[in-house]
Amino acid sequence: MKFVPPGPILVIDADDFLAHRLKDWLVHDGYSVQIAGDADEGFALARELKPSLILGELTLNLSNGSQLLRALLHELPETAVIVVTETASLDQAISSLQEGASDFLMKYMLNQDIMHLSVQRALERRQLRLENQHYRAALEDSNERLKKSLQLLEYDQRAGRQVQSKLLPPTPHETNGLTLNHVILPSLFLSGDFVDYFSLGPGRTAFYLADVSGHGASSAFVTVFLKTLTNRIRRHFEKRTKVSLLSPAKLMHAMNEELRALETGKHLTVFCGVIDTNKQTLTYALGAHYPPAFLCQRGEVTALLGNGLPLGLFADAQFEEHIVELAPQFSIVALSDGILEIMPTGDLPSKEALLKAHVAAATNDFEALNMRLGLPSAKDLPDDIALLMITRDE
Repeated sequence: MKFVPPGPILVIDADDFLAHRLKDWLVHDGYSVQIAGDADEGFALARELKPSLILGELTLNLSNGSQLLRALLHELPETAVIVVTETASLDQAISSLQEGASDFLMKYMLNQDIMHLSVQRALERRQLRLENQHYRAALEDSNERLKKSLQLLEYDQRAGRQVQSKLLPPTPHETNGLTLNHVILPSLFLSGDFVDYFSLGPGRTAFYLADVSGHGASSAFVTVFLKTLTNRIRRHFEKRTKVSLLSPAKLMHAMNEELRALETGKHLTVFCGVIDTNKQTLTYALGAHYPPAFLCQRGEVTALLGNGLPLGLFADAQFEEHIVELAPQFSIVALSDGILEIMPTGDLPSKEALLKAHVAAATNDFEALNMRLGLPSAKDLPDDIALLMITRDE
């Protein structure tokens, strides 16, 4: 707020000689000054002028019995006041200052220098008070606009979450003799983690768990793009060749090229696989995914290891495929790295070992694993968490 030049000054005093002497001093300092000879005249003139400063014998009473000082402070809260009186007790001085007077001066001690200093301080305090009021009003206005913006953003985020949820596959879902379950917990309204699974013809089921860098709206947009992309890749294979020829490596290669062309500045890690219940095999590929997925069968839990670059960064990135034989009964568990953030402190190998122990103890039970990992009660997550479990029980 810029400096506001002081308006007129009003002198209220029955002592005509003193009133004009005060006026002369103030005019000499460059102020516009008016004089009132009694309390009622001064109060009426003050309401009309709305001066920057009122000074004089303000301890007088109005004709209605009200004290002039109190009435002025109530009627003109933005006006500075200086009490100038002939005789007064210390209690009166303290009371006047507590009520809002800027200064309390005795007439017999007055001179031009004292008056100049007192008026200057009173007007400076008034300017500071006006600036504070201006900044407070501006802050309240900004806070109100921010509140409305946050409400709108929250509404948009919730709507976005609904859209994102609709894009996720059903859970639980049964296809080709498999039961697929997932849960995604966003650290914000929207998640950068995503899970999808779909049929590639009789006996073949494709799936992936992706973790987009960062979290929030920008990462969630990439997950929406992933859903559209995988649908388009499937349609392409159905038209050009056979969807049964689509493999994890081919799917990830197409994802990588499309993400690079999108130029979002985002990349993602992914665990992608195809289960063939005709051949009793799992074919999988990794794109810098961690922690490792686990295969549980025949009473053993095995980490599904491998190498691979993240998607969306490198041109012509190659992804190595791994083929694992499956038992009649098995489960596959994959998690995004957000799970590591809510686990007990320790290094990565110890956290990986604890994850493996939880998977083994859950014995192919999705709800049991969910509870062991503490996901139903997890709050204020530092990162998104995704859990995918695929089981066959024959």
